[in-house]
Amino acid sequence: IGRGEPATAPVRDGKYIETVTSCGKVEGILEDGAFAFRGIPYAVPPVGPLRWKAAQPIENINYCWNDTLKAHNSTPVCWQFYADGKVDGSEDCLTLDVITPHVRYDNPLPVVVLIGAESFTGDSPGKLRPSTRYARARDVIFVRPNFRLNVFGFLALDQLTKSVHPPTSGNYGLSDIIAALKWIQLNIAHFGGDPKSVTLFGHRAGGSIVAALASSNKTSKLFARSWISSASSIFPGNPLADSEAENSAYLGRIKCENAECLREKEDEDVLDAVPDTWRRILPDLPTSEENATANHEWLVLDGHILQQHPADVWNTETGKIKYVVGSTIHESHSSKLYLKHTEWTPELVTKHVNESKIGELGLTEEAIKRYNATYKGLAAMISDIRTVCPLYTLSQKLLTSQFYVVSQTGGEFNIADVDSDIQAILGRYEPKTPEQRRYVSAIQQLFYHYVSHGEIKSELRRKLLDIGQDALPTYNSDNCDFWIKNDVVPRYARLD
Repeated sequence: IGRGEPATAPVRDGKYIETVTSCGKVEGILEDGAFAFRGIPYAVPPVGPLRWKAAQPIENINYCWNDTLKAHNSTPVCWQFYADGKVDGSEDCLTLDVITPHVRYDNPLPVVVLIGAESFTGDSPGKLRPSTRYARARDVIFVRPNFRLNVFGFLALDQLTKSVHPPTSGNYGLSDIIAALKWIQLNIAHFGGDPKSVTLFGHRAGGSIVAALASSNKTSKLFARSWISSASSIFPGNPLADSEAENSAYLGRIKCENAECLREKEDEDVLDAVPDTWRRILPDLPTSEENATANHEWLVLDGHILQQHPADVWNTETGKIKYVVGSTIHESHSSKLYLKHTEWTPELVTKHVNESKIGELGLTEEAIKRYNATYKGLAAMISDIRTVCPLYTLSQKLLTSQFYVVSQTGGEFNIADVDSDIQAILGRYEPKTPEQRRYVSAIQQLFYHYVSHGEIKSELRRKLLDIGQDALPTYNSDNCDFWIKNDVVPRYARLD
């Protein structure tokens, strides 16, 4: 800030505010007492010859703008598949939104970067959307970058590897987020933010992405801490050559033999060629056939962004980044599972468990005793096997991590569903009872204290937290220990 310049930017016509970025001036808009800047480009559009190449930060003036960019509205999302089968998006999508309570240079605020994606194929940002009201109420800045998903974001192929230098392919979506984090380091001070206090907040596949990024040497000094909600605990184990071989069938489907042909295909053709087996499968109890039809692995050990298995990195360098890892007790609930029967009677729940791998292992009786024969019990069982217990196992390996499970129920099905932690944190959870109001207050205090101070309050630190009406160090890992002992966890952990 130059001498004599005001510390706070002036507001024009009661609702517009201007600041600068490395690419030119941008104009934001007043909403709910905070300022929203939407659709700011942070990388060169990955189109034409830049399709399936790592994101390129904007360093060439030709990609900038001359006048003031009116950043009032969000720009198109990156191409993605939604759960209802809808496909939507654009390849020219590498923009971000910044929500800030004030545009000033004194008193820089902590920054929360939202990485939301229901799966690697789409529904991003899912429910992880910033709130202008909460930016103001909690004195934080939210940044939400768009990033490439599915084949546009994660296709590893020999033909693509050979077309770039250094030779590599896959993980383009990770390179997008790295470019966005570099943009934040360069520009966030102009929006009132502190580049030294950046928290990566990831949910579902977005949480898996954050976990992967935390293990990359390409992200050192780009963020200080992370909060990972309902992620998969299985990380990329596939070396690049294996992923390339597994993905080679895609070439036949898209009718291409080289990188040039792939880069010239229409967007729709690229998406139409994606095999159904690469799309997200909703979680249920494990079955005997499961290993034969393993889910498609999107992340890859590309030798560039991801050089070794995240778990190996975490165990040697955990001091660098702090983690909070958690989930909700009914994380695996889906309306598809719920509506499988008009009513989930105790007999139907027991039959469902018995016909799965759990029955085959002779564990039905013990499992029902532990969870009870209700739909809620079944959803908790699936959640424990697929997500909660694998994350608990992972958190035990991380020296600088904190583990939580949300048990406060609510909503249409009266359960703690997959979004109930992030919705409460971002102010989108609608509490209907005193217990639910206390829960919202408890998880918000936990999250925003961590974001502002870089740690969990001392009395809760390094404990297993059960977040119901209050955040208490009382999470009971007995059920997880049961699944671990019987080799169900982490064998059947969810893979995003």
